[in-house]
Amino acid sequence: MTTTGARVPNDDRGGLTAGAVSALMSAHGFAVPPQNVRSAVSAHGVRVMGFPVRRSDARAVWQLWLDRRDDTGWYPVVTPREPAALASDPAPRLGPGGRATLAAALARDPEAVVGEVVAAAVRDTLAKAADEEDAEEWLDELIPERLAGALRAEAALPEEGDLWEDLPLGTAPELWLCLVEAEQGHEIPALLPGFPDAPNWWSEPTGRLLLPADHVAFLRSWHERFGADLFFLDGSRMRLVVRRPPLGPAAAARAAVERFAYCSDRLPDLPVLADGEVRSTAWKFWWD
Repeated sequence: MTTTGARVPNDDRGGLTAGAVSALMSAHGFAVPPQNVRSAVSAHGVRVMGFPVRRSDARAVWQLWLDRRDDTGWYPVVTPREPAALASDPAPRLGPGGRATLAAALARDPEAVVGEVVAAAVRDTLAKAADEEDAEEWLDELIPERLAGALRAEAALPEEGDLWEDLPLGTAPELWLCLVEAEQGHEIPALLPGFPDAPNWWSEPTGRLLLPADHVAFLRSWHERFGADLFFLDGSRMRLVVRRPPLGPAAAARAAVERFAYCSDRLPDLPVLADGEVRSTAWKFWWD
């Protein structure tokens, strides 16, 4: 990885520079001097820019840049990590990142990948069941059609979720708003492997890891179906802003099973998840 300093060269999608970042922020009432904008390049050529942002301003600044990603070609993410840390290679076991890795991930049908991961997680869970009765109880929750029957009726409106809940950020008032050279948030796991990272995800008996392409598939599917956008990222922790969460029992049940298969750490029972966070505007993930 190489760090480029305070400025990045003009790119062919809008000439985003430290000065341009500073000017846009200033135009919207946020003071970010050009010298406070840092940049880095990953070993696989993915550029990252970033600047400090107050936690109280983070959501508004993130939305400001999200609304301009089609023009800039850069996707915003809130994180405790400065650009050089995001552009590092924290998980070499996951393979190289970059444009070729992203192209391969996007070439796959996201629903097929999600189905594959869900099936692996279900097999793993049933293999650990104590007996047939335990396995049948798990199936009541892991088969969406069964789970839906235990859920409340369709909600009129989504619940307002808390994007900051359970994040160990301490008392520091500032985070980083990092801009990644990506058009969509679901591209980032392939461009920067290890963000997010799921080192404890392992499926037996298939022996399957959760790979960058899997993250791309889940985030892409949820973006297309529910308007989910990547908001916060810090290694094994992730937050999504979900604009159209599933509100009916059938859709909420399917999403809850996908959530369980993708990241089961610190999740409540699936009926609670499907009737609660799944129907909210903030989804939380932590691979503990």
